[in-house]
Amino acid sequence: MGIGGYHLATPGVNAEEGIRIVRVGLEQGINFLDNCWDYNRGESELRMGKALRDGYRKKAFLMTKIDGRDKATAASQINDSSKRLQTDQIDLLQFHKVIRDNDPDRIFAWSALEAVLEARKAGKVRYIGFTGHKSPIFI
Repeated sequence: MGIGGYHLATPGVNAEEGIRIVRVGLEQGINFLDNCWDYNRGESELRMGKALRDGYRKKAFLMTKIDGRDKATAASQINDSSKRLQTDQIDLLQFHKVIRDNDPDRIFAWSALEAVLEARKAGKVRYIGFTGHKSPIFI
């Protein structure tokens, strides 16, 4: 069971409410948190990071996503996310929206994967994955 980060910073949800949602969820046994570096221009990660203070980080398997397909952008997004989430290690980092036939080629050829592997080697990332959002039949 998890909490998605996008809704923590949508219009009508103030910072205190976003933080409360995460903390109450973790207190009630939810242990998976989903986010993305660009949800609400980074505000969703900022709120989740604040919620993870005071020992709450230990209760969560923390996942976020990046859109960068080249090495420099991917590395920058990893660092931005880590700062906003106030963590030294992201449990699962995923390439977001792998939806086009050439997305895997871009991730590999443009060295985004290299940046993520370097982050894993440095202990900033535990696991690496990707999200799809579309049926492969319709790509």
